Amino acid sequence: MIYLFVGEDELAKQEKIQSLKNEILRPCGPQDDPSAQNSNKIFPRGQLFEGAKRGAWAESFNYEAFYAKELTLPLLNEALSRVPVGVKQRLLVIKDILRFKDNFQDFLLSRVDNLPDDIILVFDIISMPREQNPLLNKLLKVARVIYFKSKKKSNAFDLAYEIERRQVESALNVLADLFRAGEKPERILGALRYQFTKQSLNLDERLKKVDLLLAADVTIKTGKLKAQFALEMLVVRLCKLCT
Repeated sequence: MIYLFVGEDELAKQEKIQSLKNEILRPCGPQDDPSAQNSNKIFPRGQLFEGAKRGAWAESFNYEAFYAKELTLPLLNEALSRVPVGVKQRLLVIKDILRFKDNFQDFLLSRVDNLPDDIILVFDIISMPREQNPLLNKLLKVARVIYFKSKKKSNAFDLAYEIERRQVESALNVLADLFRAGEKPERILGALRYQFTKQSLNLDERLKKVDLLLAADVTIKTGKLKAQFALEMLVVRLCKLCT
């Protein structure tokens, strides 16, 4: 099964990907999964799918996400060749596919018609290009295309909300949106500081968050790190702090 996501709304895309994870990556029993015979050599029978950790275990083996510009052909071929472990299908997401080089497009054109049934492949683009693209033309014929509406303008309140939800990937997407919109780092930090002071946090948690904000501010102003990288690190640390 192949999906093509088209649109700018990263949060809506992540929600759809999470829905696919919930649907696809439900651990099955040994009787349903041929690979379970291999899995049982590592994990004792009766313990493989027990408890709340089984979903995370299934995802760690059967979900991968890449940006097209970061992929190499060997890595892509390996990802497409892996078999599911403990579930019936794997989920592979490739973002920003218009940045594939020609040799990647040729490789995928030779594979999309013959994908095994045990892999769900999601291709993602922000918008349809004006120029012709052979891979995209092919996907429009064979994939299930899902269009996402233009997203509302992100703001620091959205960022704080995703941090409180401990959604690292979504929070980083919102941060990237803010930078693309030209938002200045000091305004992002100031808005987060304001938002955190408005929340009903205990004093210890509030102080820890403020300390992280101040440390990021100093890092940016002294030029130790580029602003975007410093704020990305801050977002990850804040999300972990909320756990």
